[in-house]
Amino acid sequence: MKKTLLAALALLSLSYAPLKAQTESDSMAFSLQQAMDFATENAFQSKSASYDIEAAEKKVWEYIAIGLPQISAEGQLTNNISLQESVIDMKPEEGSGMEPFTITAKMGRKYNWNATGKVNQLLFDGSYLLGVKASKIYVEISAKNKVKTQIDVRQSVAEAYYVALVARKNLETFQKNLEVNKVTLKETEAYYNNGFREMTDVDQLKLMVNNSRNMLLDAERQLTIAEAVLKYSMGISIDQAIKMTDNIDFLLTPVEAYKADPNEFDVKSHIDYSILQTQEEVQKTMIKNERAQYFPKLNAFYNISYIEFGDELKSLDNTNSQMLGLSFNMPIFTSGMRHAKVKQEKINYLKLQNEMRQMEEGLKQQLMVAESNLKNAKATYLNDQEGEAIAFRIYDRTRVKFVAGLASSTELSQNEGQYIQSQLSHIQSTLNLLDTHIKYLKAVNQL
Repeated sequence: MKKTLLAALALLSLSYAPLKAQTESDSMAFSLQQAMDFATENAFQSKSASYDIEAAEKKVWEYIAIGLPQISAEGQLTNNISLQESVIDMKPEEGSGMEPFTITAKMGRKYNWNATGKVNQLLFDGSYLLGVKASKIYVEISAKNKVKTQIDVRQSVAEAYYVALVARKNLETFQKNLEVNKVTLKETEAYYNNGFREMTDVDQLKLMVNNSRNMLLDAERQLTIAEAVLKYSMGISIDQAIKMTDNIDFLLTPVEAYKADPNEFDVKSHIDYSILQTQEEVQKTMIKNERAQYFPKLNAFYNISYIEFGDELKSLDNTNSQMLGLSFNMPIFTSGMRHAKVKQEKINYLKLQNEMRQMEEGLKQQLMVAESNLKNAKATYLNDQEGEAIAFRIYDRTRVKFVAGLASSTELSQNEGQYIQSQLSHIQSTLNLLDTHIKYLKAVNQL
């Protein structure tokens, strides 16, 4: 997921253009929880999942309608431009003295008009009720898929929110670094003007200021891009200004205090396993449906037909007919085809059960990996946090010595670079800790 976000950042960085300025009152403010809740209903993926449920519900009615009366009507008007001629051989009786002869006759009338109405009603079909049941189960699967989609959306939004917060933290950090370097440069120029510093020291400080300014500009751009990715994840227009009300320290507090408890996890409560359980119900229905093909099918029907014919449209003769009856279809022998289909569905059921066992072990493994990654991320975060504090003390003491003329500008630049690198490592480990915590919550089905 992080790779996806980084790829999106890179893509947006190539195509970024300044957005229309908006006032503070136009912006939408979100805490992390509010952002996830908003995206749960408004993200593009969430809306698509809702449409899938609606489509599945309509499918249920489609199957129900099969068992309701089916009425159809059709009509046809024919102008027989040239009637078919028939040749009839006539054989007189013996002794009549007449020779055999032929008669040519046209059969039919010039105009024919007919209308037919049909009503069909299913009386018994074993697979019908099973089909209705299966369609309702598919609605349940669609609903569970929506839950899974919403969990993925919440994870995506959380990760995007973290990236945006980190970008904002970078911006604040580089802003402070730039201000400190500007002050140091100003002091160094004053000392140089009074003959206490060399021009090399001034140039070195100018270079440090320029580097800090470039890092600040890059941080501003990354923040804009990160906010764009967050808005996209939430289903918000890229032109809409947003404001993040949470900060990194606030979000880190529960993470640092969180202690993983594997015993609180129930594999069967996980959404992925739950989806497979519902698919198992579908497969059971499929087996019953194939068995139902052994049973007969019974339908009732009623047909009415009305026909008019004649050589002139103004005066047509007519006739009509009605028919009421039952149709019966009973499979007797299919050379083992139905039996083979039942066996196929049973094999598919065994395969699904194997997939469920695989899912159960996979979820346990996923939990173990997530827990291990969370512990490692915490340890790395604490190390990098301490490393940044140490690097700052070194840099700060070196800066004080430089101002006092006891350290060179080269030494100051090197220690500043070390401090900046420790800042970046700390920020990256902070992001990694937040991400691994979200992945852990997802693994234990608490996201």
